[in-house]
Amino acid sequence: MMDIVDYNRIWRIFRKKHTNPSFNWDKRAASFNKVVSGTSAEVEKTVQSLGLLPTDTVLDMGAGTGRYAVSLAQNAAHVTALEPSKGMLAFFEENMTNAGMVNYSVVNKTFEDTEIGTDIPVHDVVFASNSLGFDDLRAGLEKLDSAAKKCVHILWFAGPARHIPDPELMKRLGTDMSDTAAPDYIIIANVLHQMGIYANVSVEKTVQNQTYDSTDDAADFWIERGNYTDDMQDVIREYMEDTLTSDENGRFLSQRSYHAARIWWEKEDAR
Repeated sequence: MMDIVDYNRIWRIFRKKHTNPSFNWDKRAASFNKVVSGTSAEVEKTVQSLGLLPTDTVLDMGAGTGRYAVSLAQNAAHVTALEPSKGMLAFFEENMTNAGMVNYSVVNKTFEDTEIGTDIPVHDVVFASNSLGFDDLRAGLEKLDSAAKKCVHILWFAGPARHIPDPELMKRLGTDMSDTAAPDYIIIANVLHQMGIYANVSVEKTVQNQTYDSTDDAADFWIERGNYTDDMQDVIREYMEDTLTSDENGRFLSQRSYHAARIWWEKEDAR
């Protein structure tokens, strides 16, 4: 059957609009690690949903600072962390060491620059959490599929924006939500469908708690993730001072609700 809609092209259009070439993960590794380090309950729930066996090998594509890798290593025989940022990997190594994990290896490359079977062996399970930074989504998904013996699991988001701050902050900034629109999970699912992979999809509302050392720390986290003018940065700092309250430990908490999607397929059943 002829594909009426070219979903891969739609993905390319979104990527071209939203890719920020100045975004440097090495410089942002410390703040990223600090924020995601307190999400263990959410991480454990996700890892348990993968149904890993103690004998499984797992490729964590875009492992970052090890947010999922620690739990993956606790539930599998071996984890290979693929991560292009040396800054992120420094925290990754620290977090794995602190957790007492030794059953892992690291590949400091982009997924596009690796060759399956040479740089990375084929693994039982491929796991990718919000790390599909491919300009050509179809080619990237085909490569992910080729890297897995048993199954592939992808975490992405549902809705118009990937990292959306509080709507009230967006209002204060005068930001049109259409300016933050990014490709959500349905494009991935449709590209897979056009590849002949009929993936499973689950979407659920998720509440993420983020803690910060100070209101300035919170403002810095969001400022790092956008191209904000000096005036807009002042608005963000003022908003954090107005809305964040400290807990009994003197840290500041914010909650963000969003819809999280998981897309997965078993190699023998998905076609």
